[in-house]
Formats: sequence, structure tokens, C-alpha cells
Amino acid sequence: MLRQNESRAFLGKYLIDPHVPWRHKRREMMAISGIIPVAKWLAKINQRSDVSCRLCKRAREQRSASTENLPEEMYGHINSAFCDGMATNVTAAHHFIWRHLYASMQAAQTLARKLRVVTPDKESSMSTFWQEEEFKFEQICSRELLTEKSQQTLRKRSL
Repeated sequence: MLRQNESRAFLGKYLIDPHVPWRHKRREMMAISGIIPVAKWLAKINQRSDVSCRLCKRAREQRSASTENLPEEMYGHINSAFCDGMATNVTAAHHFIWRHLYASMQAAQTLARKLRVVTPDKESSMSTFWQEEEFKFEQICSRELLTEKSQQTLRKRSL
């Protein structure tokens, strides 16, 4: 709650906003108070004995994988890509948002600006990015020099 636009004041504005549907407000209050009816909470109030994730179990059963060592069903787990049952949905939401941001940046682009997003359809690590011929980073500086300068900058920041 210490981040900008995530403070108690911002939350208060959201909760008293008449345009926000009640079910959204209720879900937000349940998430903050930790009483979303997931297995972990249901077990805490003695309504369920098993805390393993039902979505992960169902996803593993569908692909005939082992249902042993299932993670605990918690609010954070279900809303992450680590939940086998929700991974496809979470990834699809991530890609939808990324495409929207990319389209917005492209729409705002003017001829004077030379900003270009180089990986609109996929994510790349710096090492994969460095190997692509199109960008020819080696002509600018060596990878070792970049690594060394990055580490120097990190050290200066930590002081």
C-alpha cells in the first residue's frame, strides 16, 4: 500500500466511486482482508480439509499427469501463471494487455520520433536479443563491455 496510486487513499476513492459495480468492490475487500473462498481460507475455517489447488488438480488430470505435490490454493496462486488451471488465461490476459500497449504506442508514434518496439509478438532475453543479426550490437560495443558497465552502474547505485 506504499506504492503510488495503491495507497489507502486511492483504495478509498475506488471503494466510494459510484461507477464501480458493487461486486468489484466486494471482491477487492475480500482480497484485501484475505477471505476469498479459496481452499486455504476454507480449511482455516474448517470447511475443507484439503488445501491443494483444485484448478491445478483438474488440469493435471486432463493431461494424465500426477496429482501429487499440488500447490496450495491461495488467491495469489490462482491469479498467477503458476496455477496450471489458470496459466492459459493469465498468459492470454498478459498478451492482450501487451498488444494494447503496443498498438497505443504505435498510434502515438510520429515521424519525428524514432521509437521502435523490436519484440511486439514475443519476449526475448538480452542474450537472445544480442544474438539477432538485425540489430548488430557488436558494432556498438562488446557484450563483455556492456556487462562490465552495467555492473559498475549497479555498484554505484547501491552506495
